[in-house]
Amino acid sequence: MTDQQTTPEAAETRRPGDVPAGTPLTSLAQQRAEAGERLRTEHDRVQDAVVGDALTQLVVGEAIRRAVRGERGGMVAQALRLGATWDQVAAALDTTVLAAVDDLRVWAEGQRTLYHQHLADGADVLVGLDEEAYGEVTRWVAFGLGWAAVENRDARTEQAALLRAAVAAAPMVDTVGELRALLEQLPDEMPLSLDHHTRALPGEQNEVHTIHPRLVATVSGLATEAETSRPGLMLTQVFVPFPAEDEEQAAVATRDDLPAYDDLPRAAHHLERGELRAGLKASAVVLEEIAHLVGEVAADYTEHDEDGSQLRVEAKRITHAAERVGGLAETVEEVAG
Repeated sequence: MTDQQTTPEAAETRRPGDVPAGTPLTSLAQQRAEAGERLRTEHDRVQDAVVGDALTQLVVGEAIRRAVRGERGGMVAQALRLGATWDQVAAALDTTVLAAVDDLRVWAEGQRTLYHQHLADGADVLVGLDEEAYGEVTRWVAFGLGWAAVENRDARTEQAALLRAAVAAAPMVDTVGELRALLEQLPDEMPLSLDHHTRALPGEQNEVHTIHPRLVATVSGLATEAETSRPGLMLTQVFVPFPAEDEEQAAVATRDDLPAYDDLPRAAHHLERGELRAGLKASAVVLEEIAHLVGEVAADYTEHDEDGSQLRVEAKRITHAAERVGGLAETVEEVAG
C-alpha cells in the first residue's frame, strides 16, 4: 500500500484542518459524493486507492460538520432577524432554547472580537459585529434567556405536579420495598438527600420510627438569568404515633415543621426560627451533657494531676453555663413572628 496510489483528494486532505478555509460547502459536498461514488465501484480499483476514498469521505465530512457548526450562530442570528421565534429556532436545531441562545452568544462574542481586531489593524474591510450590531444581538440573547426561563418553568411546573402526586401516594415509607416503589416513579437524575436530623412529634408516648418523603428545591445553572430550580427529594426521619389510623400517621409524617429529635439540632431548629425559650432549653441540655462528659474524663485523673484539676474546673464552668442558659430560657422574650 503506497501513498502514490491514493486519490488526489486523500493526499491533499489527510485532516479536516487541511481543507482550505472558505472552501464552499457545495464543493466539499461534491468532493465527498465523488469519493463515495468511487467506493461503490471498489471492486474495479486497487485496495489502497479505496482506502484513500474512504479517508477522504471522513476528512471532508468532518470539515463540512465543522464549517456548518461554525456558521450556526450566524444562522441563528439571521433567522431571528427575519422574524423567527426562539422556539422555532430551537425546534430547527432539535435542541433547547437555552442551548440555541448560547450558540448565538458565543458567536456574537467572537464576531465582536473579530471586528475590533480588524479595526485595530486598520483593515480596509471590517468584518464582524460593531457595537450597534452587537447590541442588537445581546437584546436577542436577553430575550432568549427570558424565553428559556419561561420554558423551564412550564416544564418544571408540569413535572412537579407529577412528582407531588408520586410523593403524596407514599407519605410514609416503612420498608425498603416501599422506598424502591417510590423511587421507581421519579426521574433517575432527580437529586436525593436524607435529612440527618431525626424529627419527633412532641408528647407522644407510643411512637414508631419511619421516613417521610418530601419535595425540595435545588438550584441549577451558572448564576445567569436562566438559572433555575428543580425539584429534588428529601427523605426525612420522623416518629409517628402508634397505634393510630393510617390517615393520622400520614398526617404526622407529611409535616415539615417538627423539630429535630436530638438536642443539638433541636436547639438549632428553634433558635433559627426565633423560638428562644425552646431553643435555650435545648441548648442548656446540650451544655449539661458536655459538662457530664468532661467530668467523666476528669475522673480518670488523680486528684493532684494538673490536667485533671483543669478539666474538673471546666466541667463546673460548663455546668454553671447550662444553669444560666436554662434560667434565661424562663425569662427571655420570644422573637418568632
